[in-house]
Amino acid sequence: MAKVNTSRKRTSKSKRTNPMTKFIVRAVLALSFMALGYFVFHKLYPDYRDFQETGFDSQFEVKGIDLSHHNKVVSWNTVRDKDISFVYLKVTEGSSLCDREYRQNYRQAKACNIKVGTYHFFSFITSGEIQAKHFIEEAICKKGDLVPAIDVEHSPGNKYSSDKEKRSKVVAELKVFEKKLRNFYGCLPVIYTNKECYELYVKDHFPKNPIWICDLGNKPTDEIDNWVIWQFSHKGKIPGTSGKIDLNYYRYSFDKFKGLLL
Repeated sequence: MAKVNTSRKRTSKSKRTNPMTKFIVRAVLALSFMALGYFVFHKLYPDYRDFQETGFDSQFEVKGIDLSHHNKVVSWNTVRDKDISFVYLKVTEGSSLCDREYRQNYRQAKACNIKVGTYHFFSFITSGEIQAKHFIEEAICKKGDLVPAIDVEHSPGNKYSSDKEKRSKVVAELKVFEKKLRNFYGCLPVIYTNKECYELYVKDHFPKNPIWICDLGNKPTDEIDNWVIWQFSHKGKIPGTSGKIDLNYYRYSFDKFKGLLL
């Protein structure tokens, strides 16, 4: 009988990879990619819990929050004592919705000498004139309050459209709404928006309005030269509140802040 060469078989066997080893390698790689993705995402969109975490606390002396019925304030005195100088409160949305916590929050914040502003969530599918009438009927905007604000952003009811004609209709109704408020209150309303909606609905149409820009990743640049408020977090934790709170910086000094008052 001829001799059998077993060296090839032994080599082949030695090259086999244990299934458990493969699993561990794949798991480690997957976890590494997840960790890298998490790190990159949170570098781009950090979840700031307070003003100090931003690194800009010494640069911006005027701090504020904004609220709707989704947020709960348990002590306005405590909020004030944390150097919160202003609050914007949601009052209306579209042509008929009203925020159920608005009037109570307005009274209590004013009683604590916090400057109060009022905002409307603009609907893309409703007449600007009807929305303006609704806001004016429900909002409390007194002398010494912040100028009213218009919230312009996408939502389940405000869907993005690639159709330029549809976007033009949104801008047209927004112009009607803005003009009604401007004429009624005698000032340019603040426009709240994010970078995407700024480009689509605001940039080329409202060059003089003060802009309240939401940017969760970076301090606004001079590309938006008329920004005055920067919303940098949706996940703030402020003593005196329950749950997550939107955090904001006013761009300039306390002296200039007076120019944002009625």
